[in-house]
Amino acid sequence: MMDIDEILSGMTLEEKAGQLVMSSFVDRYEVPADMDGLLKSGAVGSILYFSGCNVIDPAQLRDLTEKVQASARANRFGIPAFVAIDQEGGQLAPITQGVSIGPGNMALAAIRDEAEAEKAAFDNGRVTGEELAAIGITTCFAPVVDLCYEEGLPVKDNRYFGSDPARAGKLAAAFIRGLDSAGVMSCAKHFPGQRNVDIDSHFELDVIPYSVDDMMKREWIPFKSAIDAGVSMMMTLHAGFTAIDPTNTPATLSKPILEGMLKGTLGYRGLVVSDDIQMKPIKDKYGIEGALVKCIAAGVDIVIVSGGVNEANRYIAEGVRKGELTETRLDEAVRKVLEYKKASVKDRVPPARAVRKTCASRKNLEAVQKSADRSITLVRNDAGLLPLRSVPKNARVSIIRPSMGRLMMSDNTNFYPFDFKDAFADHFDDVYEYTVGLQPNETEFLGAADWAFMTEYVIFCTYNAYMWPEQLKLLEAVRAFATDKKLIVVALRSPADLAVIPADVKTLIATYGVAETSLRALARTIRGDVTPTGILPVGVGEGAVPRGTGLKGWK
Repeated sequence: MMDIDEILSGMTLEEKAGQLVMSSFVDRYEVPADMDGLLKSGAVGSILYFSGCNVIDPAQLRDLTEKVQASARANRFGIPAFVAIDQEGGQLAPITQGVSIGPGNMALAAIRDEAEAEKAAFDNGRVTGEELAAIGITTCFAPVVDLCYEEGLPVKDNRYFGSDPARAGKLAAAFIRGLDSAGVMSCAKHFPGQRNVDIDSHFELDVIPYSVDDMMKREWIPFKSAIDAGVSMMMTLHAGFTAIDPTNTPATLSKPILEGMLKGTLGYRGLVVSDDIQMKPIKDKYGIEGALVKCIAAGVDIVIVSGGVNEANRYIAEGVRKGELTETRLDEAVRKVLEYKKASVKDRVPPARAVRKTCASRKNLEAVQKSADRSITLVRNDAGLLPLRSVPKNARVSIIRPSMGRLMMSDNTNFYPFDFKDAFADHFDDVYEYTVGLQPNETEFLGAADWAFMTEYVIFCTYNAYMWPEQLKLLEAVRAFATDKKLIVVALRSPADLAVIPADVKTLIATYGVAETSLRALARTIRGDVTPTGILPVGVGEGAVPRGTGLKGWK
């Protein structure tokens, strides 16, 4: 067991600083020589995995994690590393194969019954935690607890629990308890609250315009629920908040926001972790060296600085020597990191058989599938078309859908290996899948019309069509051949599509994402194996489709 007082007393400034650095690397089988050296010397204390950089499958990632921990524990104090990943479910799950991926936050919030929704959130957290623990990953950067309050604006993604603060807080707390039950650290993000606006903090700085009272009544309710649930980490947002810090310094670097509000008023006592300071709003204005020192001085305990910055711990140590950061504050952060490592990081990575036994087990797959099944929202069934329970299994079914591209940085749906034909093949023998671009061209119009004419049932899917209106024009072309008695329209990703799909479309469904569980749930619902009960967790179209919309059953 680590003697924290003894370790702290023996550490150099550089070694203390290293415990506050979370970095990344590019390799799937070995720890690269430079990162191996940084871990062994104590210059880096934590590792963050990314899908394209590190992940193939659970068995491979477990072996890599074992090597990461071997390098980390070779430092002169034997301190292990936090190993983290953004395995949220839904639209962001870097481990895409061989694991049980839940349908995502918005889908969980679409489950009608509150108790059932909370149980589903707990189960999704538990399943995710059990499988990450088997791989040896210590920390899941989930759940997102940002509130989709700005209902009049389009909902670009499905990482929100919705717009109801109390419901979002309960679901976030349940997911956190689920992760905790599996021994995996949770992380609520992104404080003080990422707004539903067309601003990506990877590239530009948002400034929150609300008052403290507004935030207390809305956005901070789910954050406080996460705190009360014992969330291990809180991730900061690169956004200004004028009401607390008139300088509009990003929250990641703002002492009034982090020390004053998060730790003071809201009473948070866990680890504060920055979002990646390589993001443009931070790097361009403050520089990596300045940002590292400023955010720790402001109250951050672990700084994410993605790969390639090998001097991060030295920059922090120099900040102490220059008087820009007190050693008292540095020691406070290091002590907290060591306490959490002592309590949460296992002595060794589980054996390979743990991955085979746990990841994508039948029990876990059934749990996440059940939550997806309950989330599917039938918005309209005006023609009485659904369910297709009595339709012969050899009926010809065409699926016309846009490519499931990556629409933002926090999105890896383009890596998902599963497709619609796989899901529907369990229910129909004669399924055709026709894929078009996000902005379909003339050739794709002709092809889609052909399939609409030739098949007995047409499942037409939109993928953020509110952004790509050519999809709606394609829908009209398809409707020329697909009557109300054979056309099913599905809003795959953003529920904002429900407000732009023509009001005279008779059969309309929302799935809140394209994870395998959601696609299977869609197929099961259309066939009639699952009765739809989902409700819309956020209103769209400035009241056109209000929160709570959704049929309970088929009428």
